[in-house]
Amino acid sequence: MFQLSDDYETEQAELKEKIELLNKEIQEIQEKTDNIEKFIRTAKKCVGIEKLTPVILNDMVKAVYVQKPDKSSGKRVQTVIISYNHAGILPNELLNKFYSRCTQKETA
Repeated sequence: MFQLSDDYETEQAELKEKIELLNKEIQEIQEKTDNIEKFIRTAKKCVGIEKLTPVILNDMVKAVYVQKPDKSSGKRVQTVIISYNHAGILPNELLNKFYSRCTQKETA
């Protein structure tokens, strides 16, 4: 009789813990979704701009990280990483796709 009660209490405690973890996960996903929506709204305002102004830069960019120059290939190469407001650091593959689409539209 006591074994069933102990098992039930253990199961209830485990379920409460799982619920807390899932609620935290849902909250994190919702925050990420909200941030992406904010980033998209901000980015849409910048479509078609011809000049990068301080206002646009401040709206879009959180931080710019410039790495130490690398001359091992015989040429000076320096990596620049941009952290965007609401989106963080975007993967290079995504940025390259975006850039190639933009340049294709300009040449078309």
